Amino acid sequence: MNYNSSQVRNLLPKKLHLVTSNGEFELNQSDCVVAPPMIQISYHHFTPDKTGDVLSDGEPDYLGLDIQPIKIGDGYRCKVELTYGDAMMFSWDMIPSQNKCDVKVGHYNGHGSKFDSEYEFYFKENSINDLMEFFNKLLPELNLKREKLNFLDGDKNSFKMEKVRYISDFRRFSRLNRL
Repeated sequence: MNYNSSQVRNLLPKKLHLVTSNGEFELNQSDCVVAPPMIQISYHHFTPDKTGDVLSDGEPDYLGLDIQPIKIGDGYRCKVELTYGDAMMFSWDMIPSQNKCDVKVGHYNGHGSKFDSEYEFYFKENSINDLMEFFNKLLPELNLKREKLNFLDGDKNSFKMEKVRYISDFRRFSRLNRL
């Protein structure tokens, strides 16, 4: 993978549409930095234009995607972290395997999350498809399918975060047993 910032920017969707508990928002592509091993992307919206009050809607102005392609054999797996304002919303790994992509969600802050089970945060369907298309262009070996991104959508029944295993006794904890 040998992209520069302008090449990645051209692959990105120009706009992302998301829904939160406070309403629907359209964010514009703002910045893209390729600084190996990381690709950092930001989207921006400025909602105070409507009200003149930066606190009126309680919405952050920025959404960030931190993407880390990791070389494995002839291809890449991909770690992604998505933040909205200063809140981590999602993190996931995309791992190619035999013409399909396994997605493992590590952090989930959508509907039903342990952080705020009633808070709404999800992408509109066209934006999910745009993100899927972006990842497939960036790393074609992923062969990412739409249903693997169900955790990003607004269907409350399409994704349920697996139970997180907590460490109850640090004296007996071994990282080797967790890999």
